Amino acid sequence: DFGDNWVSHMSWSDEKPAENTARILFEAMGGKGGVVHLGGIAANNPAIERLNGLKNALKDFPDIELLDAQPADWDTTKAAELMASFLTKYGDKITGVHCANDNIAYGVMEALKAEGIEGMPIVAYDGNPEAVQMVMDGQLLATVFTNPHWGGGITLALAYHAAIGTFKPSEEPNEHREFYGPSILVTAADAADFKAKYLDSVPTYDW
Repeated sequence: DFGDNWVSHMSWSDEKPAENTARILFEAMGGKGGVVHLGGIAANNPAIERLNGLKNALKDFPDIELLDAQPADWDTTKAAELMASFLTKYGDKITGVHCANDNIAYGVMEALKAEGIEGMPIVAYDGNPEAVQMVMDGQLLATVFTNPHWGGGITLALAYHAAIGTFKPSEEPNEHREFYGPSILVTAADAADFKAKYLDSVPTYDW
């Protein structure tokens, strides 16, 4: 509600997508066992929301225990060290891993490989090309894509159309000025189609 030069603010809500990946993880775990969460920088809003998403999903899976949740600062090396410490502490109680982003998942895989552990169910977030390939190869169960190309384009388009007078921001309802962008869940069932559409090419958007 701030004049006509402030056009809009867009972000993504990570809570529901992270809940969706957690549910996929829990189903793969057979609805029981122990899960660990490796998060982003603790004070970052996406890190908070992605952990909250995991906790929301846990409410429907009473036989799954959250063994531990620690920040890995979005970093592959730190994630590998943290996962190694989790394996030392919890051993075979860990039957699933919830990662706050793809970079963390890469570190988790390094730690599991070092211990000779194969087939651990893992989910991640960001939809990076490497992670999408891992979903296609069966190394990751799922990741989430928030489409920065669309995000950059739609916000610029709104500012442009406000500037040329197509619409007047102060006359728009709040949900047109402050809103969440769409996210895309990437699983084995659709990873190849997703890669072809969003990574190997750029969709045509009507700005």
